Formats: sequence, structure tokens, C-alpha cells
Amino acid sequence: MLTTEQYQHYQAFGFVTLRNVFNPHELVKINKEFESGLKTAYHHMPFDGTTRHWVTMMGQSTPCFAGLLEDPRLCDVAEQLYGDDVLGIATDANRYVGNTKWHPDTHSIHQYGVKFAFYLQPVGPNTGALRVIPGSHRNPYHNTLKQVIPDLNMSIENVPSHICDSEPGDIVAFDLRLWHSSYGGSSDRRMCTCVYYNNPRTREEIESTRLQGTNMSKTTAQYHRPNDPLIDPTWFSNTEGNPKRKRWLERLYELGYFQDAKSNNL
Repeated sequence: MLTTEQYQHYQAFGFVTLRNVFNPHELVKINKEFESGLKTAYHHMPFDGTTRHWVTMMGQSTPCFAGLLEDPRLCDVAEQLYGDDVLGIATDANRYVGNTKWHPDTHSIHQYGVKFAFYLQPVGPNTGALRVIPGSHRNPYHNTLKQVIPDLNMSIENVPSHICDSEPGDIVAFDLRLWHSSYGGSSDRRMCTCVYYNNPRTREEIESTRLQGTNMSKTTAQYHRPNDPLIDPTWFSNTEGNPKRKRWLERLYELGYFQDAKSNNL
């Protein structure tokens, strides 16, 4: 759980850095699954440092990653921030190439939650560390930036921001609405994430969450794997009988979050 200071920092600024969450033994397993998971997903397109690779890591072949959504170190914090009925969505792995432009991770201020991001190598100001604009998860600042950033004649590194430097084992938690970027990323910046959504209640929140699902259904095609499922079907089967996952899936089906993800083979 977050301390009072960490919780207040997140609420005020939209992010918090958690140090040494994963121990060295866990990092060995995480790195091994990262390598095998991405190699399998992109067997047709080996990584050459020019194109980003992305895949969800929620199948039986990557058990460490697949269990992270239900890991209390993440799930309990997500529930602390957004309520006990928060929804676990996905765990993924990325091999980034170059800089990442300023953006939020949601299309609407009404669709929100927390993303836990962790890197598998040290990152700093000029090596791809996450940069965030504190407080930009709230309106009117969020929507003001939506209007300003596309026409802003400034390079990524010159926009006033906070740099979340981190070491392997650290996690940066941030609100999906927070504007963020990275600068100076290598040709193989290894970043993994776990995402949770708030349980939508208002009409705007429900519609925005459903639209987010529609957008997510296109992601495998966007990343050069059009015939792959968005999420490994074994995760949906929940053979472990995890009650949290059962509740998440029931609510997401109810919302129609997966209705356009035809490639899920549900």
C-alpha cells in the first residue's frame, strides 16, 4: 500500500515512483519471460532496432507476467487509488525505438485508471526515462494541453516536466490521463506495464470505457500481428479460479469492453 505521503503525491500530481518493488530473483524471471514472449510473438519479424514491438504477456508461457495483475503489490495500490472495484486490464511488454511524443493513455478525461510502468534497464533524462507533466491528469489542465501540445513548437525535452529516472526493480505508477513522454530512448528501450481501470459508473465513463475497448481491439494489427489475439485466451478461462479476475471479466463483459476484439476468439 502507498504511504500517506505517496498517496497524496499521486492524487496531487498524478504519479508516484515506487523503489525496489521487484527483487533480483524476480527480475531474472521477468527478463527471461520478456525475451521469450516477444521473440515468440514476433517470430515473423525479428527485432532490428527500427520498429517498436509490443505484446500482452498474459498466457501460460509467461506465468510471472501473467500473475502481475493479481499481485498485491500492484493490485492493492490500484484499489487504494481507485476503489476496491478497480478492473485489471492487461500486462504487456515493449521494445521501444527512439523518443515517445507527449500524450495521455486515454482518449477521454472520463476514462481513467493507473498504469504501472517498469523498465528492464536503468533510464534517465537522456536515455528514455518517463517524463510527466505533473497535475495534467485533471481538468482544465488536461484539456488545455490537448489543445496546445499538437501545435507546440518545442522539442520533447524542453517542455517543463518531471523526469522519473528509475533502476530495474522500480515502478512508476501514473494516472492514464497524465500527459507523458520520453526522450533519448535507445533502439531497444525495454518497458513493461500493468494497467487497471476504474469501474465506470456515469454514462460518460461507461461510453468512454467501451470506446477504449474498441480502440484496443485494433492494437495487434497496429503492431504488425493482425491475426494474434489481443489477450491470450487462457487468461479469460481463469482456470486458477481467481475471484478478482472473475469479477473483472464479468464487469468488462457487461460493459461490452471486449465486444470488438474479434481476434480474442472468445
